[in-house]
Amino acid sequence: MSRVLPVWMIITFLLWSMTIYMTFLWVPSDTRQGIAQRIFYYHVPTAWVSGAGFAISFIFSIVYLLTRNLKYDNLAAAYATVGWVFTTGVLITGPLWAKPIWGAFWNWSDQRLISYFILWMAYAGYMLLRMGIADPQKRARFASILGIISFLDVPLVYAAIRIWNPPSHPKAVFGGSAKSGVFSSEMLITFLVSLIAFQLLSLLLSYLYYRFLEMERKILENKG
Repeated sequence: MSRVLPVWMIITFLLWSMTIYMTFLWVPSDTRQGIAQRIFYYHVPTAWVSGAGFAISFIFSIVYLLTRNLKYDNLAAAYATVGWVFTTGVLITGPLWAKPIWGAFWNWSDQRLISYFILWMAYAGYMLLRMGIADPQKRARFASILGIISFLDVPLVYAAIRIWNPPSHPKAVFGGSAKSGVFSSEMLITFLVSLIAFQLLSLLLSYLYYRFLEMERKILENKG
């Protein structure tokens, strides 16, 4: 993995450079939303990778409960923490996009916004729980249970605009109606490059944080 990591970092940097260039200098502005729509190329990938991180954390939480191996708890913690960071990014970029388009930063009657805010709070609670319990096995056990429960909100976030169809939220990019999604090849290419860049960054940060947690665990075990 030590040989792969530098290549991984270089590819991530290059894709992020491409994303910045494409979103600000190459892709055309949306005909209805204008330049404000360009935040889409950051907002949607951020939401995507946060959900992916929570899904991976969910899987490792289950694996930990089955094996009681703290390695899997650290993997669950790493992906959940990085997922929460990207979730925070979603809650920042979303209102910045909403204000010039819909006239308000936030709409408390929008079911997707509410379900996403609940998701953010649930994983904030997950991290607080981990910080509040010193015993590794006890911390891992309770965190795994909370991580599994918290993940149940992820499918609800995904389905919210399909179930309730809130008027203040845009349609789904993929799997939505005929009038949803991206409308030009340049927009689609930019979105896909951005999505890959965000996903590689998310996986890279999760892996690095996992390595840190493993080093910390082994140091504490050697002291004990």
